[in-house]
Amino acid sequence: MAKLWFKFQRYFRRKPVRFFTFLALYLTAGSLVFLHSGFVGQPAVSENQANPAAAGGLAEGAELPFLGDMHLGRGFRDTGEASSMARRYGPWFKGKDGNERAKLGDYGGAWSRALKGRVVREKEEERAKYIGCYLDDTQSRALRGVSFFDYKKMTIFRCQDNCAERGYLYAGLEFGAECYCGHKIQAVNVSEAECDMECKGERGSVCGGANHLSVYRLQLAQESARRYGSAVFRGCFRRPDNLSLALPVTAAMLNMSVDKCVDFCTEKEYPLAALAGNACHCGFPTTRFPLHDREDEQLCAQKCSAEEFESCGTPSYFIVYQTQVQDNRCMDRRFLPGKSKQLIALASFPGAGNTWARHLIELATGFYTGSYYFDGSLYNKEWPEFVRNYAPWWATHTLDWLKFGKKVLVVHFEDLKQDLFVQLGRMVSLLGVAVREDRLLCVESQKDGNFKRSGLRKLEYDPYTADMQKTISAYIKMVDAALKGRNLTGVPDDYYPR
Repeated sequence: MAKLWFKFQRYFRRKPVRFFTFLALYLTAGSLVFLHSGFVGQPAVSENQANPAAAGGLAEGAELPFLGDMHLGRGFRDTGEASSMARRYGPWFKGKDGNERAKLGDYGGAWSRALKGRVVREKEEERAKYIGCYLDDTQSRALRGVSFFDYKKMTIFRCQDNCAERGYLYAGLEFGAECYCGHKIQAVNVSEAECDMECKGERGSVCGGANHLSVYRLQLAQESARRYGSAVFRGCFRRPDNLSLALPVTAAMLNMSVDKCVDFCTEKEYPLAALAGNACHCGFPTTRFPLHDREDEQLCAQKCSAEEFESCGTPSYFIVYQTQVQDNRCMDRRFLPGKSKQLIALASFPGAGNTWARHLIELATGFYTGSYYFDGSLYNKEWPEFVRNYAPWWATHTLDWLKFGKKVLVVHFEDLKQDLFVQLGRMVSLLGVAVREDRLLCVESQKDGNFKRSGLRKLEYDPYTADMQKTISAYIKMVDAALKGRNLTGVPDDYYPR
């Protein structure tokens, strides 16, 4: 064996060209075998499936002060990125059905993964077309539909997805984290150099600039193009006294339906659609039409001419829907011009709606707020120990603010939910900011923001033992007495354990 190996070495040492030729043949054979295995492992794909692209046709400012007031409560989308390809290229895009998309996701091997990546890029380019960089203004938005912000995970696709699901034709990003939607661009095109900010959740991608939008035109599926998101029913309301001022845009429609009126007002970019028989009115909630005094729905129960199972109101009583158009009258926000002379705290107990209340305050005042949390330690306790620690903390939190606070306004979470207009007006007055009724009405239509929580799961049993209920009730009575002793509203009745 040793002699054979020696002869083999001597043969190639004398003729080095033979050695390199043999090595090249060996590598070529191995590559062909590897490539063949990649084709064998791949399912049969038709020509159209293999080529799906051919088948579809903050600025710097002063230190943030705490704004707010004492906010008591018993305790009451963020939206994750889609994780699957089927969700990423969902029904709002034009394209193949789910089965064919699933086939495209089943390639195996390194060669197949490279092909798949190229296919994905081609599909993504077809789904949304980049239009350009546009100037944006907080007082007059370039895209005036829905908007949302994510200062940690914003991506181009996430913005496009949110706008397309609501039926908007354009999606725009700015400040690397803000997404705006709209049916038309109402601004001028500027140099691409103005859009130079990286997306917060997507390195290497541009998400606009400072007050400049990177705008995309969305290729919507037919079903998305027909709808403009889901309108929200607001109720039946009496015709306003001065109709032309309250609802400035009107159209007569012979074959009236809810969808027709909602689509018309959405295209005109108004947040309210009011049906009055064969007339469709569009506008904003204002002091002339505040949507606070709902009437009996039977007064609006006139069938639509095009949809017999829908009510289209009458000339005297209007059926009102809120469209997906965002009311931008209360969306501008800024930092205080200088450091606040006094600290006004939104001192709320954990779980009492602090984040939601801050959202409302920012919309109502136009000023940013800040927050400071110190509630993490108790969340790791077992349930009985959690109750023993949490209940007295809830009580002392309230009692200490009542005792040491110089000027305290108590707002119960339940009262804020029940009558937001009045309670938020009280909160804004405490902050020393002028209360503008039209802005408060705007806040009412945007009250959920990104902080709406799903309903709490109802337990089939009572987690509180008799001893727990006795302890909690004692603390509730203590706080209730302290509030009433200061001539303040007592604890809501439903706080008491049942």
